[in-house]
Amino acid sequence: MDISLNTVLTEAYEISGVLQERLESIYPIDCNLNFSGLPVMSLCLDHHEQRLKASASKNPQFTLIVDSNTIWNLLKEQTIPSDKIEGDSELALMFLIILAESNIDLELLIYNNFGTVPGLIIRKILSQDFLNDNQRAENIRVRSLPVSYTHLTLPTKRIV
Repeated sequence: MDISLNTVLTEAYEISGVLQERLESIYPIDCNLNFSGLPVMSLCLDHHEQRLKASASKNPQFTLIVDSNTIWNLLKEQTIPSDKIEGDSELALMFLIILAESNIDLELLIYNNFGTVPGLIIRKILSQDFLNDNQRAENIRVRSLPVSYTHLTLPTKRIV
């Protein structure tokens, strides 16, 4: 299954005047996207067609290895660890920098073109500050305190 990205990119080009010129300066782009837990997909961008394919490209210029931490780093901090790029890392970094500097409201773009659920997922990713394991454990313990207090208050109400 192929997904045409022509309308998405046309809308993005209208929002950011320099995006089209900058992206087309590095065309063609043929890369694989290796999302953790999903089959490898490919992104093919050229002057005529922009497609997201459900199958891996046989000769990608680069591969982005994407997990939840990598997505968060890309969206929030605009960084990517070097071990998450295989192949032509210079082209991959140029591609990611162009996207990062486009100043496009990614949440709105995804919502308008792919629907509510993907838009909400991006909103969750962009608004959530991922915590390290110690903070996460502490946060869970703090959240469980009110539950403990409600268990204590129930017997006192029964006494009265």
